[in-house]
Amino acid sequence: MSGCLRSSVCVSIVHYCAKELLERCLNSFSQFPPSVPYRIVIADNSADQFSIRDMVEKHPHSILKEMPGNIGFSAANNRAVEDAEERYLFFLNPDSEIRDSTLELLIDRLESSPEIGMVGPGIEDSEGNIQFSCRAFPGYSTFLGHRYSLLTRWFPLNPISADYLQSGRSHTEARCVDWVSGAAMLMRRSDFEDLKGFDESFFLYAEDVDLCYRLHKEGRTIVYEPGAVVRHRVGGSSSRNRYRALWERHRSMYTFYRKHYSLEIPLMDVTTLLGITLRGLFFLLLEICGRAPHR
Repeated sequence: MSGCLRSSVCVSIVHYCAKELLERCLNSFSQFPPSVPYRIVIADNSADQFSIRDMVEKHPHSILKEMPGNIGFSAANNRAVEDAEERYLFFLNPDSEIRDSTLELLIDRLESSPEIGMVGPGIEDSEGNIQFSCRAFPGYSTFLGHRYSLLTRWFPLNPISADYLQSGRSHTEARCVDWVSGAAMLMRRSDFEDLKGFDESFFLYAEDVDLCYRLHKEGRTIVYEPGAVVRHRVGGSSSRNRYRALWERHRSMYTFYRKHYSLEIPLMDVTTLLGITLRGLFFLLLEICGRAPHR
């Protein structure tokens, strides 16, 4: 492997029917060109519906991998980086855009300690407001204190919500966290390969929580680095099929609980499934009424 590849980054972007957002994402690499060598691999989950090849070919450093259909976010990311030789992998949503020195600052933080297994940037919305993109691992009380729960809406400072959402912690200073948002995260390729990549049973959502959880089990730390910034349109890449996104969000939650917490605790398993099902029905009703929030 060349010295260039040892210090370079493979950027993995999974696209699904979000061509305009993807073009903005790719344009951000031209607007804020990284000083480190990089290659962008776009795994297109909507290639069976329309082609983005002409658009991708206009952007330097970008190559396209067309999937046979919508194989899911985790599986598409795995295919995108399966032949990568770069030292670092940067997973980025198509509705996200890098800013000045994003990759450089993330790499600097990652290499500041061999114990660090992943770094996530500060994430801001289109108006520059900070999004809470690092959280505690979900527990059995999370269905009460998640971002859109009634408890959080009515009593935003309650300890259950504050603990999970980390709303009482600094989001302007670098610190160790449980997990960072999959909208943008950087890790060493060697660590990703040691973990066998993303768990493909997570079709959409919670794959980031699962990957961070497995890194923690290996004794690695996850760091939130707000000095590096990514601009993110919340829910932009999943808004085309909101009903499917709602279903997958809650199915993935159950998959995570079943995998990591309740395999040998049948009562907890049933309780978790019931809670997540009720939450999913609640959000489906909000969606039908046109009031459901984005991710």
